Formats: sequence, structure tokens, C-alpha cells
Amino acid sequence: MLASGTVHAGTAPATDTAPEIESWMLPPDTRPVWGLLDSERARGSGPPREQADSLTGNWGGYRDRIRDEYGLALAGDYTSECAGNPVGGMRQGVTYTHNIGLALFGDLEKLLGIQDMAFLASASDRAGTSLSKNYIGNVYAVQEIFGGETIRLVHLALGKAFFRRTLRIVAGRINALDDFIASPLYCNAQNLAFCGNPLSIPSDINISSYPNTMWGARVRWEPMPVWYAMGGVYNAVAGFRANKFHGVDFSIRHNSGVIGIMETGVMPEEMGIVPRDLPGHVKLGGYYDTEPLKDFSSGLNERGTWGTYVGIDQKIWGEDDPTGAQGLSLFAAFHHAPPDVNPQTNFVDFGAVYVGPIPGRDADITGFYFAYGWFSGDLRDSQLAAGLPGQNHEAVLELNYRWNVLPWFYLQPDIQGIINPGAAHQFGDALVLAVQFGVPF
Repeated sequence: MLASGTVHAGTAPATDTAPEIESWMLPPDTRPVWGLLDSERARGSGPPREQADSLTGNWGGYRDRIRDEYGLALAGDYTSECAGNPVGGMRQGVTYTHNIGLALFGDLEKLLGIQDMAFLASASDRAGTSLSKNYIGNVYAVQEIFGGETIRLVHLALGKAFFRRTLRIVAGRINALDDFIASPLYCNAQNLAFCGNPLSIPSDINISSYPNTMWGARVRWEPMPVWYAMGGVYNAVAGFRANKFHGVDFSIRHNSGVIGIMETGVMPEEMGIVPRDLPGHVKLGGYYDTEPLKDFSSGLNERGTWGTYVGIDQKIWGEDDPTGAQGLSLFAAFHHAPPDVNPQTNFVDFGAVYVGPIPGRDADITGFYFAYGWFSGDLRDSQLAAGLPGQNHEAVLELNYRWNVLPWFYLQPDIQGIINPGAAHQFGDALVLAVQFGVPF
């Protein structure tokens, strides 16, 4: 998995290249035509410039060769976000942040002869400054790729499929939220309230999410196309996202806990509720966390909390295009957790995403998004007792348009409204103007 919003977000899996373990364990389903390392093709002896899929191209055919013969695929991308708040927040400013992602995908059937088995190793290099932290003071960060400003090992995972790929197991250094309450629609947004999962869950508990992995294992059972069941266990410890660990601290510390999470879902198009060319998911899940967390009322660390969620994503209208990608999709999610140790007790978000909104711009994407988070009454009481402003709610509105300038370069202008930044009526509502761009290489 690479940076959210580029290769990671919504790219179709390359099922001809690696066994179908999970989409995030598979390389992008593209065969680059030309690039900087294919100078002869770029000068006109090959397909036209508009058919490029990555900046570095096919490396003179070597990229396809190692993929087809040895089952190895190397992918990478660069994603940058620049954002400013001309109105509202603590003060006005502009910041920049970026993520460089690298991933090595391996099909162990081609490489070692082990059927239906794959591995993934990935890394991230992040740098920059947070507009939310330094200028706005809000909870739901307006730049989703900010965080973990260091070079970090991300994935180190093995996956194996059994029983005609109906049972799939993944283990190693992995992210729980690559699998649970996840949707390829989420990271069309730039605000972290949506990308890559409803933010209230990783804000409440120390659950692994890109680029911060932990030891874990996950099992997915899909006996028929209409439904699936999934469960996972993951190590959880406070502070694991700190830059000093770089993703290579493999220890399980004494103050850690375990998160157990389960999810089941159905596909409406497989049930005959909607046409088969309108894919969607309805998901219901919950988790239990044994890590020590501070009880807001007593001030003492307590072990044991839980949460539940429901998520829906559904394509509701499709254009008549050969790829089947164009059209309008909707998503919504809701999360609840008890107020004793969880800062956010209820969270809801909604999004509408349209692929190909303008005739002749079939790969462009536009989206509108809304999120609202309610904060714990127990937390608010403890804040007021300590003479601090009490947090109650924060909301986000976002509108953007992703312009695919070239097949290996996109530009996404974005506008956000942050209502009650910081959730405590301390700062004025903020207007955010942002732009994201990305390059796969």
C-alpha cells in the first residue's frame, strides 16, 4: 500500500500478477508503456505520450519481465498537499506536506512455487508541516498525508489463500484499517475525517493505520460472492505512531494491549437488490480493546473498551463506458464508543463521488463530503473541572475535483469548511483552500 489517495486508493488489483489475497497486497493493475527510463519509446518509437501509466515507465521492458517471470512488482508514488486557511482558526497560514511511498509486491507461487501466497514490504518517507496543528487548531486534519514525518517501514506481511481462495489469511506488520471499515471511495477526500477511515476510531484507540503498522493477523472468509465475515487481532500501545520508532521497533511492550475486531458485510448487487453493474457494500463491525486507557472521571488507567460501526458504499448510477468506472457512488459511516475512555463517542460521515463528471474527462473525479463528530461528555466534564474549554463537536465540509492531467500526474484542488475547530468554541470557523498532486513512478 502506498500513500492514501494515489495507488492505494481505488486501484484495481492485478489478479493476473499475484494471488488474490487482498487488494492492498497486490500491485497496481497497470502495465506502464513509457517513462523516463524508456527514452526511445518516449521519443516517438512507441505508443503516444498519453498512454503512459507511470513516470519511470516500463524500464525498457524489464519491469514487465520481473513481474511476469518472477512475480515481483515494485511500485511507488509521490503525493503532496499544500493548504492554507485565509479565514478562521487560530491564525492564518500556508503549509506543505508530502509522502513518498515504495512497495515491493511478491507472488510466491511464481517466485518459490508456493500456491496462492503473496508477500508485501513497503516504506514511507513523510515530511512537512500540519496546517491543522499550527494554524487552525482543529481535530480532523485537513491534510490527510501529514503524520509520521520520517522514513518508516510500513508493511512486512505474508498472505495465504485456502479453499479456492474463499479463506484468506494475512499476518505480519499490517494495518487493521486497511481491511476494516475501509472503502476505495474514502481517499478521494483530503481531510483525514474521511481518508482512509472514519477518524474517530484511530483517535479513540491505538489501532494501526497507514503508515503506522503493528503486529497483527487477519482472517477473511468469503464462502460466496454475496457476503463475507472477517476477524483480526492486533497489538495496541500508546505512542506507537511516534517518529522515533520508524516502524522497525518490533517489540511488544509491557503496557500494550490487544485489539480484536470483527466485521461482516454483504454486496447488494450479488443479492439482486441493485443491478450487477452497480457494486456496493454494507458493513457492520465492532471491536474490543484491552490496552490501558485513561478513565476521564477517575483519572486512572483502565483496561477494556469497545466500539461499533456501520459502513455503506454504493454506486447508484453508472455511465455507459467500457471500463465500468464512470458514474456516481455514495458512502456513509457511523461509529459509536462509550464515553468513559474514548474522546469521541459518536461520529458520522457522508460522501458523494462522481467519476467522469465532464464529457471527455472520463478519468477525472469530483466529490462532496460531510463529517460530524460528537465528543465524550465524561471528557468534557474532566476538561471543565481542570479549567479547560470543554469539547463537544466539530464538523467538516469538503468539495474537490481531481484533474488527471496525464495518466501519471493528477492535480486536485480542494476547498474545506471547518466548523467549530477544536470542538470547544475557541476558534472561528475556518475556510481551507488546498491542492493535492500525485505522481506514480
